[in-house]
Amino acid sequence: MIWLFLLLGIFLVVAIALAFIGSTTRRLEQNAFPVVFELEDAVDWIAEQLPVEAASQLTHDEVGTIARWWLEYFDQNGLATNHGLELGDQALSDETKEKVIEIDDAVDFVVERSLNEEQPLDSVAVVVVVDLLRIYLTEMGAITGMTEEEQ
Repeated sequence: MIWLFLLLGIFLVVAIALAFIGSTTRRLEQNAFPVVFELEDAVDWIAEQLPVEAASQLTHDEVGTIARWWLEYFDQNGLATNHGLELGDQALSDETKEKVIEIDDAVDFVVERSLNEEQPLDSVAVVVVVDLLRIYLTEMGAITGMTEEEQ
């Protein structure tokens, strides 16, 4: 008789645990988690991916500066949020849900900034960094990829 109560107890504990895990998993699947962009990680990744020609033209700090200019363009167009202020779907207001930035305009902004420096940066190397940053942000889910028209 004790064995019957023991088996029934084990069955109940396992059933309750599986129900709790299932409901929690279902709830978490419906939440959009924020993407946290770490500039240092992005710069390190970009520096590793840079072709030799572009890497010979830019320093590690210049890659970080180019990434900051790119983010500045996003901020000027209202598509950046501060970490911790808004999370997931709540970060997208009705205005930004449909907001699209043309990649060419963003590249032009960064190249123009690089040419206005005291010692202008190589434009081709800047475009390579911007493209790698776009790939990095797309892969981490911070931005969407190119539209069908751009492909």
